[in-house]
Amino acid sequence: MTFKQKIGQLQQRIITKIDDDLKTEIKNGEVGSILVNLKVITNASIRNELQKIAVEDSKSGIPIIFGQDVIHGYKTMFPINLAQSCSWDTLAVKKAASIAAKEATTLGIDWTFAPMIDVSRDARWGRIAESYGEDTFLNSQFGVAAVKGFQGKDVSQPNKLVSCLKHYVGYGASIGGRDYQYTEISKRTLHETYLPPFKACVDAGALTVMSSFNDINGIPASANKETLKHILKNKWQFSGFVISDWDAVEQLIYHGYATDSTEAAYKAINAGIDIEMKSNTFKKLSEEKIDINILNDAVKRVLYVKLKKGLFKTPYVNENRSKKDVLTKEHKLFARKLASETMVLLENKNNILPIKNKPLTISVVGLFSKEQNLNGWWKSNSSPNDVINPYIGLLKNAPDNIQVLDKINNKTDIIIACVGEKHNTFGENHSRSNIELPNNQSKFISALKKHKKPIITVIFNGRPLNLTSEKESSDAILIAWHPGTETGNALADIIYGNVNPSAKLTTSFPAAIGHIPVFYNDRNSGRPKYDFYTKESCEPLYPFGYGLNYSTFEYQNIKISNKEISKNESITVSATITNTSNVNGTEIVQLYIQDVVGSTTRPVKELKGFKKLKLKAKESKTVKFTINTKDLLVLNQELNPVVESGQFNVWIAPNSNKGLKESFKIK
Repeated sequence: MTFKQKIGQLQQRIITKIDDDLKTEIKNGEVGSILVNLKVITNASIRNELQKIAVEDSKSGIPIIFGQDVIHGYKTMFPINLAQSCSWDTLAVKKAASIAAKEATTLGIDWTFAPMIDVSRDARWGRIAESYGEDTFLNSQFGVAAVKGFQGKDVSQPNKLVSCLKHYVGYGASIGGRDYQYTEISKRTLHETYLPPFKACVDAGALTVMSSFNDINGIPASANKETLKHILKNKWQFSGFVISDWDAVEQLIYHGYATDSTEAAYKAINAGIDIEMKSNTFKKLSEEKIDINILNDAVKRVLYVKLKKGLFKTPYVNENRSKKDVLTKEHKLFARKLASETMVLLENKNNILPIKNKPLTISVVGLFSKEQNLNGWWKSNSSPNDVINPYIGLLKNAPDNIQVLDKINNKTDIIIACVGEKHNTFGENHSRSNIELPNNQSKFISALKKHKKPIITVIFNGRPLNLTSEKESSDAILIAWHPGTETGNALADIIYGNVNPSAKLTTSFPAAIGHIPVFYNDRNSGRPKYDFYTKESCEPLYPFGYGLNYSTFEYQNIKISNKEISKNESITVSATITNTSNVNGTEIVQLYIQDVVGSTTRPVKELKGFKKLKLKAKESKTVKFTINTKDLLVLNQELNPVVESGQFNVWIAPNSNKGLKESFKIK
């Protein structure tokens, strides 16, 4: 390969049109990848035409890899990622990613920029919607599930996508929840909180990584040799390639880390960036000045991923797949199921839900009652026209004895208030300083009380919200998130009791904006639980792991297999969970551990496991968790992983604020 062709492999083109200039560049071997613009590449034949130039008309014959933001669906849209994690179901998340891959590959997309595994603890940050929540362990679990769903056992298969871990690293810690801002992250927090999900996904076989926009303690992530080269590539032996985020290399200038685009290019590639997204600073690299080993390593990594994807063997895609593999009945049925399993019931006073078994008139009102655009901020190739809106879903699925109206009149027995956040008020570059419901919707709900009817508040949101007003005004609160294509149908399944809600929060919902960031696994201060200056409780309004059910569950009889173990032994902890209601249900049982006293201060609790337990009415089951040495590893003062002697507390719990407690010692 010529020097120019090598540089071409390290450039991702953003195309707004297909013209002779683009075709010439491809023929010259100067376009290694393309970020698919769905308004330009509208079908697989267009994609294949461009690929044909690269493979058959260029001297190098190296295929292009085509990428696109397939985040939580392609045409069939699933709930946003934050919602998906509330299912606490890794197999469901894996299946959603697999379906998204199957649909996206019909267009010839080879590569997705997902999953996002940024641990996210600031509700003001818009991209919290794209994360799997505030917990490191959960981000690892769901990140691995998504990677396996996208890539499968053999990513070269025509219905699989190359995954991309983002945003490496610490992007979720942007100061003040303001997107693109810098981060101050101690080495301990970096290694304990933000790096583990990436390590887990690299170990699971993720083929690409995207560097983040933030700087980390003064060094931009897209030119950070410590995180990109020393940790990711050397320590973890990551064999794929790293792509910068959109324009992030050129933005090193605005960080004040490079004087011009040429210096930015050298700093980025020398630190470990292999492909540059959008900006073209790598074209300014000089054959005489660049370390040829660094250049060749970057190119080899790109070629390795293309080889793994099977692009050399099968560069073209089947142009006849789209109709039979996109937005199918099977895909929509799963989207409906997943959406209903991600909706979190926060309040249900007097068991107002579910609505069934008696003649009723319900009024469905509010700004979101007929909202179609409920696919979240990332939409890929979906259309709002494909979405079943809340009113239509409740109307079409209503039992025969229930009348559904879109206004309030004298016949109304129950009011369903559909409120929330528009898709463009969360997501990238959509931070908010106020996390109450926008557009006076809290006052709207409060005003409904004059009708003296039960109020069921359904919230379509993309972040944790302060719902203190809604808690007071509502008889029931259901967090529906942005559920995707099957919104209305999934909502009807919950409201009418065809599905018993089982989802639980993976982010704490704060009681006041001044509490942010609030998360369950913080470390105790010398005066725990209360702020010294305000004497105000900082407990969340709804804690991590919380969610109600139409069933009720009782936790009893916690047992531990051994009260004292050595450092190389494991123990089993168990408890009896009973469904005390007359309704079959599913309970998400959570395991938490605390290292009480150590060489460093430890979190008050850390999630170490969870199980979804299906229980028939009045049924009891024993749930067991095994705690291994790896679950007890901590980083000592030198940041080396060790198992320390001492006392540990363990909880089997319905959420992070409650549970049955036991303890054991390590000798």
